[in-house]
Amino acid sequence: MEGQNILYGNIDDLRNIHGALETQTALRNQITSEMTLRQNLNKDIEAEEKLLRETIDTTVKKRREQVVSNFDKEMSRAQDRLKKTRNDRNKAKNKGIETRIKEETAEIIQENKNLRDEIRTIFRQKGIWKYFDNKLTYILYYPRSVKEKAGFLIIAAMILIVIPTLAVWLTNWFWLLKVLEYIIVAGIFAGLYALGYKYVKVQYRDAFAETKIQRITILKNEAKIKRIKKSIKRDKDDDRYGLEHFDDDIKELEEHISDIVARKNEALSDFERTTKADIEEEITSRDIGKIEKLKKELSEINIRLKELEEKQKNLTLNISTNYTAYIGEENMNIDRIEKMILLLGEGKAKTIGDAVNILKSMQQ
Repeated sequence: MEGQNILYGNIDDLRNIHGALETQTALRNQITSEMTLRQNLNKDIEAEEKLLRETIDTTVKKRREQVVSNFDKEMSRAQDRLKKTRNDRNKAKNKGIETRIKEETAEIIQENKNLRDEIRTIFRQKGIWKYFDNKLTYILYYPRSVKEKAGFLIIAAMILIVIPTLAVWLTNWFWLLKVLEYIIVAGIFAGLYALGYKYVKVQYRDAFAETKIQRITILKNEAKIKRIKKSIKRDKDDDRYGLEHFDDDIKELEEHISDIVARKNEALSDFERTTKADIEEEITSRDIGKIEKLKKELSEINIRLKELEEKQKNLTLNISTNYTAYIGEENMNIDRIEKMILLLGEGKAKTIGDAVNILKSMQQ
């Protein structure tokens, strides 16, 4: 009774409504199933595309690291050789400096040796113990330079302050005994100094005075030797040390390293410009088949869904227009329709409208 008032319809019309509702339910279930399948396919496609991207990124990274590693190994070897060559050059230069210092100070050193021999001869002739010819003796009793005078003050402070104080600090005596200990320790060292003074400054004063010129000359020569050493070490001219072959090797190695850096940068640039794209194309062409197959399935599902949704829309509009508008939404379910079919089949109702009214009265 399409296009007519369904309320006057009979049992056959109810069976048509029942079939339409079953078809609607089947379409709904089918759409739900297809949508679930589409959702799963989308997840599978996303997972495969992610795997493809990760495979590409991992492979590109690995290949790039291999390129860098090869150049870095060669760079490391070249840098090690350069470091060794520079060290060898420094050793050769230091050896040359030492030789130069010996040559330029040999005459002065020999002069000092002769002067010391003269001093020892005078000491021997005067009966002075030879071990008094040392720097400590001159610092304690005949300081001349600022350095020796400073050394004398430091030694005096050690003898009269530091050592006695340390001795007192290390003992745990009564304070008066500590004072006595301090005086005794200081007195012992002062006494030793006085004995040396009597020997060096009094008994053999003339002998030390006789060696004064030699000692002054020795000190001047030592200062001169220090200036020569300092001047030689500051000299930037390395030509006299025969280091040309080291310089040639260093220059060659530096150029080799520069060449490695340039080639490495060129290789990385070429990798980014072409090799990377080739790797991506190779992996994509190998693995894209599965993704395209999944996308094809997804496209087929979308087509089926569109058809099913179109059918559902048309059926829903048809049911709403021809049936629901007359018998009400509350009666548009399979259970209610089956009850109406039963009423008409038993003769309790003659039309669909009668069956609707009977069901309505049964609910009140």
